[in-house]
Amino acid sequence: MTSAPGEFVSRSEIARLAGVGRAAVSNWERRHPDFPRPTLIEGDELFDTQAVAAWLDGRRIPKNALRDGEAPGLTYGARFRESQQAPQEHPPPPPHAVSVSRWEPEKRLWAAFDELRGVIAPDRHNLLVLTLLYARARDEEGWAAVEGEQIDAWRWVDHALHTLAEPALASMWWELPANVREGRALAEIARVVDHWVRKLGAAEAFQLFLGRHAETQGKKADEFYTPTSVTRTLVDLMAPDAPLDVYDPACGAGELLTATVSRVRERSTATPVRVEGNALSPESLSLARMNLRLHGVDARLDSRAIEVLRAPNSARRFRYVVCNPPFNMRNWCDDPDMYCWRYAPPPRHNANFAWLQRTIDLLTPEGRAAVVMPNGAAFSENPRERAIRAGLVEDGCVEGLVSLPPNLFHSTAIGVTIWLLRHPLRRPREILLVDATGMGQMTTRTRRVLTQEEHRTLAEIIEGWRKGRGITGHDGLATIVEPKEVRRQNYNLNPLRYVMRAAGSLAAGGQSVAALRQELDRLHAVASAADAHVTELLRRLRW
Repeated sequence: MTSAPGEFVSRSEIARLAGVGRAAVSNWERRHPDFPRPTLIEGDELFDTQAVAAWLDGRRIPKNALRDGEAPGLTYGARFRESQQAPQEHPPPPPHAVSVSRWEPEKRLWAAFDELRGVIAPDRHNLLVLTLLYARARDEEGWAAVEGEQIDAWRWVDHALHTLAEPALASMWWELPANVREGRALAEIARVVDHWVRKLGAAEAFQLFLGRHAETQGKKADEFYTPTSVTRTLVDLMAPDAPLDVYDPACGAGELLTATVSRVRERSTATPVRVEGNALSPESLSLARMNLRLHGVDARLDSRAIEVLRAPNSARRFRYVVCNPPFNMRNWCDDPDMYCWRYAPPPRHNANFAWLQRTIDLLTPEGRAAVVMPNGAAFSENPRERAIRAGLVEDGCVEGLVSLPPNLFHSTAIGVTIWLLRHPLRRPREILLVDATGMGQMTTRTRRVLTQEEHRTLAEIIEGWRKGRGITGHDGLATIVEPKEVRRQNYNLNPLRYVMRAAGSLAAGGQSVAALRQELDRLHAVASAADAHVTELLRRLRW
């Protein structure tokens, strides 16, 4: 059973479908020149499913690796296809997909990593590449000396890691044994890095390896990486313009800040920018600093994200705030009641509404914000969270909510909602709700991206709404809700609850929209009951 043409898989998915370890896929790729080449899509290196299956057809599974019921002589290709789900119709790759012709430098990179086995942990390999990418871009003169054979490449690497590496990362390289620092492995990695800088440019190459690093980090990736589709949507909906004054209270590796600056500079290259951010860890802070500098952005960053979350500097206000904070963060504060909150103290076991309230506190009177939240924040029945949501609505802080489809993130399949916020108006206002959960196309069985047309559609809806043109032509995606209706719904802001198709139209499976809404309300009731039960249990535990 072959997959649909144009479908892609990541290295991790190849391993899962073929029933091998992730390292086996890397070995195949490194040691076999005929292994399929990847395609670069939204910063991720992905492989054509059919090409991978065809290549695996030539590799028999060893007898000691056969599963129960598998006959001797079975190929990895047959297992790969058997593991796949039923075929689905998939559109062709997004127009921004580009072929990555990089086989020889990739082989050299893996060979160099092999020499570092037992010295540098595998999950640090990409950090080493990111550090050297940054150093190569910042020290053109030093690298020119290497190319002119005035100094050895390993000497340049040793100097770069000691003088140009960010402090939080430098200690990892300073502790390397002398024979490694003076060996050929680091020098070879530096030469491969130079290839990528010449081919893609330093900033783009940094984004590529940042995506690779996120793929290896699992849930930890949430701390520092926002996928390209989500990043672009946030910036599109926030719609920043000059003069730019932007802040990210959980800035990750700086992707949202760099994208915001790039958007404004596309229209006005000479515009002054003020960029600030807080990171959740020293490592994330280092990545953000390198990323922003490679994009030519002078930013004020530090790693006091949680301190600012609890008690922000009252003197700091920004025209734009953009943020993808950690979802449902626990134990972020021993006692939220000790701090000053605009609407109500958030629960100790979940920081979602701490991020939302602090975002409001950081906006100038004309300010605008775009914040990513898990879907549940829009309709949680936790009493404190519902009270904060009510305060945001009644103060006119909520401009709109946009529900995105699932599978946009590396580490979670859940859907998310973008909250569009503004400085308090001291009066309730109508709210724009957009249901984009049906958008996107699957580039792999677990990853989705939004198409260029879908990005344009969402931007048009928000722009038309802000300019007073309403949502004409987008009735199936968006609706405008009055505050009194939100009150009747107990401040439930889930766009799926409000966005209705034209009366009498049929949905998938022949069900009417009214029937689907009835089922949705039933499921919401079940979810709300479960949420209330969990809240009661946490109360008993004094959470």
